[in-house]
Amino acid sequence: MLFRTLVLVVCFSVALPAATIFLNSSDFGAAIATPLTDHYSPADGYPAGFGLYSNSAMTAFFGEAAYTTTGHSDNNIVSGERYCAGCNGSFGLDFTSTSVGDSQGVFGVGLDITSNDAILPYWAYITFGDDTGLSYGLASGAGFFGVTDTRRIRTIHFGLSNGLPTTSGSFQIDNLTIGAEPTSVPEPSMALPVALVLGMLGLRCRRSRASRT
Repeated sequence: MLFRTLVLVVCFSVALPAATIFLNSSDFGAAIATPLTDHYSPADGYPAGFGLYSNSAMTAFFGEAAYTTTGHSDNNIVSGERYCAGCNGSFGLDFTSTSVGDSQGVFGVGLDITSNDAILPYWAYITFGDDTGLSYGLASGAGFFGVTDTRRIRTIHFGLSNGLPTTSGSFQIDNLTIGAEPTSVPEPSMALPVALVLGMLGLRCRRSRASRT
């Protein structure tokens, strides 16, 4: 009975991916491969100074995320090398067409939150490649938010809980970063139990054949 339970636990833990939330940019950076970052700066192709852009124009700058303002219409603002959707409106990011992902999305997304009003702090509503969703409440003030998932991150909506739009609050971001899934190498701590399980399986099979002869 113990042997059967061990096999089930090993299989179960490998088969169920889950989102990992990061509140530290260094930890997030170490978890992704091939990072691409939009600094919202002239070096990334943005005109210097204040700029107000349509969804299509905003999407074209970085070319790795599709922007859609959901509170105000076509109201993407880049100022001081930071981005906001009217600076008091919600917006969505789509990652289904990137150079480090696929049609299901991208492995990792992270960004600096430079402003999140304490009176109405925004949420991140994430949809994954398997069509499931996660609503995550963001801390007020400045900070970092990142997420990785092997199912891929298809979209993230920043606004009210469960992806609802708003034209209230104050929310601004910088350094939007996306990344691919690193090439995984089995860690010794995991490889040893798997080897033991397979060895036990082989031993049981040999004993079973021997008992029948």
